[in-house]
Amino acid sequence: MGDLQIENITNLDYLVQMMQMAYKTEQFERVIHIADHLYSNAQETYKQVQFLKAKNKKKRLSINRPLVYYFGISHLLKGLALQKLERYYESLECIDKYQELGWFIGLDEYITFLLDHPEEIIPECITILEAAIAHGWQIDEYLDRILPYNESFAMLEEAENVSLFVHYMYCLALYKLPLNKSDVIDALIRGIAVSCKIDLEAGFRKSCALFETLRESATENQVNQFKNILKGAISNEKNYAYISCHV
Repeated sequence: MGDLQIENITNLDYLVQMMQMAYKTEQFERVIHIADHLYSNAQETYKQVQFLKAKNKKKRLSINRPLVYYFGISHLLKGLALQKLERYYESLECIDKYQELGWFIGLDEYITFLLDHPEEIIPECITILEAAIAHGWQIDEYLDRILPYNESFAMLEEAENVSLFVHYMYCLALYKLPLNKSDVIDALIRGIAVSCKIDLEAGFRKSCALFETLRESATENQVNQFKNILKGAISNEKNYAYISCHV
């Protein structure tokens, strides 16, 4: 579908689908174009809602998610696309806009949505961390304001989302490496623990490798946590082998 046809589309959910498809197929310039169009349409819808609200009327919205989601996802995927194109400063501008959604009247519904769907913001934090690692940026304030690392992500059921959490922990560890080794080790332990639960071999292997290079800097408690995780992993392997041999 050409750009002229995109301009004629006003359905927010359809635009999100198009943008996500463009991102998956690595059409990053197209992602940026659709994101801008999505934002413009979401903004127009928001204006209509507020105008009618001032007249004590309601506008019925044919959308699948809270309206503010469409503002957020436009900034998020545009930022990811810019990062893939190595336009890092422009990407950070999108992150700033994502942070500044506090102007949105009725934001509480979006906070509820994110609490129910935390996987929506994991990719953004990975983008921030990868850019910071590549350019040596100090972004602690972003991490504190957008997404402090949170154990709730470990409760996600979909393997793809959990693997994103493990990768986020690993990126966080790399970012913290020159800053605070104790924080690095804590992040690795979180990632290793989760990767064991879903048998995520790649995430487990690289996190363990980095942990071993930092073992001398780990506290006794951190080493014990690591050992207990490995014992649990070994126990699971033994149980699986026993079951397999006796089926």
